[in-house]
Amino acid sequence: MANLLFCSFLATTTSLVALGAADLRRVGIFVICLILAVGIHEFAHAYAAHRLGDPTPEGQGRLTLNPVAHMDPVGTLALPLSLGLFVPGLMFGWGRPVECQPRLFTRKISMRAGMALVAFAGPLSNLLQALVTLAIIFGLTQAGVLEPAAVLRGTEHPITLFFYLNIVLFAFNLLPLHPLDGGKVLYGIMGPRYQPIDDFIAKWGMFIILGLVLAPSLLNIDVLGALFGPLIDAGSWALRHVV
Repeated sequence: MANLLFCSFLATTTSLVALGAADLRRVGIFVICLILAVGIHEFAHAYAAHRLGDPTPEGQGRLTLNPVAHMDPVGTLALPLSLGLFVPGLMFGWGRPVECQPRLFTRKISMRAGMALVAFAGPLSNLLQALVTLAIIFGLTQAGVLEPAAVLRGTEHPITLFFYLNIVLFAFNLLPLHPLDGGKVLYGIMGPRYQPIDDFIAKWGMFIILGLVLAPSLLNIDVLGALFGPLIDAGSWALRHVV
């Protein structure tokens, strides 16, 4: 057992040594951007539920823009760091889900509609973050603070990474699968007669998501890339035009 632990430690150390400073910087920047984007995303859920009359998020300390309140030890830190260090190209993560009680929503809307609004608030915040980031990039490049060439070098620059990350989070979270926000939005749109469809998505959604995320690495099939490609291309077009 001691030899096994030593070999495991040696392999991990060797992998870390093999990583360059650029790799560590890239992973660190990604995690910081993820913490900020997910923090605002989860705050948007909490704020929407609060506006609908549910005091649960506020009571649990989630009605705040402090990203620490929305961090998940595994999804926001451990997993993104591990994937970034040992599986280059595959970066994935999530925040701590905001709890809400639809029965406490205002009676002006149905519980289904309220759940859909709360769910949609998260991805909408990512779209707004991307637009605000685009405006900041425009202002900084026009002021000469930021070099256009630096912004257009893919995701090497932190602000460019944050821009694209929010576009991906917007699109990914709107996939009509549980436990993603899109699954809850779909549930809110569908009537009770379509409950069997929602039950199927709830049962198999997580497996479908894992399959979509791992498909490029395991099967060389990038379904998510095909789905998100047009939106990312639109983001690239907008980025080129503002700089």
